[in-house]
Amino acid sequence: MSTHHRPSSRRAPHLRAAAAAVLAALALVLPAATTAHAAASDDLTWSLAPKDGKHGDGRANFAYAVEPGQRVRDVLVVTNRSAAPLELAVYGTDALTTASGHLDLLPAGQEPADLGAWLTLDAGSDDGTVAIDPGASVEVPFTLRVPDDATPGDHAGGVVTSLRQRVGDGALSVDRRLALRVHARVDGALAPGLAVSDVAVVVHPALNPVGATSATVTYTLTNTGNARVVPTETVRLTGPGASARAGGLPQEELLPGAVVRRTVEVEGVRPTFRVAADVRADGLVVGVGGGGATTATADATAWAVPWSLLALVVLVAAAAVAWPLRRSRRGRRRPAEGVRDPAT
Repeated sequence: MSTHHRPSSRRAPHLRAAAAAVLAALALVLPAATTAHAAASDDLTWSLAPKDGKHGDGRANFAYAVEPGQRVRDVLVVTNRSAAPLELAVYGTDALTTASGHLDLLPAGQEPADLGAWLTLDAGSDDGTVAIDPGASVEVPFTLRVPDDATPGDHAGGVVTSLRQRVGDGALSVDRRLALRVHARVDGALAPGLAVSDVAVVVHPALNPVGATSATVTYTLTNTGNARVVPTETVRLTGPGASARAGGLPQEELLPGAVVRRTVEVEGVRPTFRVAADVRADGLVVGVGGGGATTATADATAWAVPWSLLALVVLVAAAAVAWPLRRSRRGRRRPAEGVRDPAT
């Protein structure tokens, strides 16, 4: 749910009960892009880009190496790519990693407490909006004020542009947002860290008595350090005479403090009564200047009973016992042949 967020007051107006159906559209610029584009069926589109200058040319987003108490000035360029004029709200907010591991920004009505609170944008109006003619561009200067007591390491946020529209009978509000990421690495000891916890394993029953099955491994991955990291996670299941492995591909970056829940499906698991799951996460530090790597591991065990094989063994054993008994009973019921009656 999105509400209109004015940078001048940092307060969001209440919506009526009907606005519970408010829709939000948020775009985040990935490192491979140099501009951000938003579009909708009404053809209202705009793009964002950092202004070329002393901080660099052709930048994908805003990234700075800073010290506590430092001020950084930069410029956001907003271009109206539609045939109608636009009025956009502009403000700064915090970035976060969602529970599913994706990078996102705070909802419009939530107050930033980290880098977003360090940003002051000069929209040139009292209400924190910019008006842009069709095909035109405007420059929005902003200042990043690093607090004197800012903690060392990576801080993440975004500069946001927002178009608020009423649709239908006016009871439904759509907040279309487009943002560029802002990263700041505060000088000081960089201490990357990851933790793997709450590992759980479920081995699924195998239909084939002599075949392999699959297992579901879940675990929690936490960025316990003060640096942005891109984790590569590997899950290995081992048992008597068998092993299976999954993962090994880099995931999306995790911001400091991020907590995500992972679910990994491992194929080719042999149900050998007991299996051990070993989870390993290797984190590569990314951001201004890099910064090394970190590793975390955890494990768990689970039963992997070969039920179909046991059922087959039980059936074979039952048949092996039943067959002689059946033959013996049939033999006792059959009349003796070749024995004459003594009375004849």
